[in-house]
Amino acid sequence: MDDQLSAGSAPLRDGRRLGYLAVGPREGLLVLYLHGAIGSPQEAGAELRAVTRDLGIRYVMVSRPGFGDSGRVPGRTLLDFATDVAALADGLGHERFAVVGVSAGGPYALACAHELPARVAATAVVSCMAQGACRSAGLTPLGRAALRIVRQRPQACERAGDAVLGVARRRPRLVARVMRSGAAPADRRLLAECDAGERAAARFLAAAGGGIGGMIDDHLVCARPWGFDPQALHGLVHVWHGLQDRLVPADAAVLLAAALPHARLALDPDEGHFFYRRRLREILGDLTVAAASSARARPRA
Repeated sequence: MDDQLSAGSAPLRDGRRLGYLAVGPREGLLVLYLHGAIGSPQEAGAELRAVTRDLGIRYVMVSRPGFGDSGRVPGRTLLDFATDVAALADGLGHERFAVVGVSAGGPYALACAHELPARVAATAVVSCMAQGACRSAGLTPLGRAALRIVRQRPQACERAGDAVLGVARRRPRLVARVMRSGAAPADRRLLAECDAGERAAARFLAAAGGGIGGMIDDHLVCARPWGFDPQALHGLVHVWHGLQDRLVPADAAVLLAAALPHARLALDPDEGHFFYRRRLREILGDLTVAAASSARARPRA
């Protein structure tokens, strides 16, 4: 079938494995999806299958270290993950690929573009977390205080989080309600559609199957300086953001686009933080076109 679905894990040099779920034609352009703070989707619905088939892409949803089946790496950095991504692409048999990072996955996509400029054919970031976003004015005082405690006492937060996970697994609808609370109107509508909130809660619980520690690691990574200068990225980066985003204010996207040497900024006044799936075909379509243009522009050996 054109939309072959497969789950797997790629071996890494240090003995870990990097988990993923792939959908779309195997021979198509490899597009690596780098998830947000709650992990990768463990599903490939009819819309995603249709988009990957129509665009001719092999869409691979990668689980970062500590999420799902991917081995945890305490103390990791954004740039470390680019090495994992290169190994995954090698294992999948692709020299060139595109990356799309959503929310907390955005900085990882930029890190891949920075570290692997000869291999990353196109880059997109959606609702991208900014450097220092944990101190963003867009967060509520309670949210800022909670994230400050995570940074100051990560081990205690991990123990408490694992205890709370037990309750969440017994009452997954409670997780969905928490996700909807405080969300922008556009996000609340999205999470209410077709049990989207319940599916998001299920993805969160699957990503935290080995405990909450990987998510805490991920927050600590994004809370630190990124380790590279966005001005050093020479390829085109597509920056997508919703003006109703309450988790990462749109100012972050404007500043990021201004810092990048080559950026295409798309701001939507009607969208919040969780609009990626709703605009999937448009975002991936633009990414595919950019990858094709990049391939044509490469000097021949």
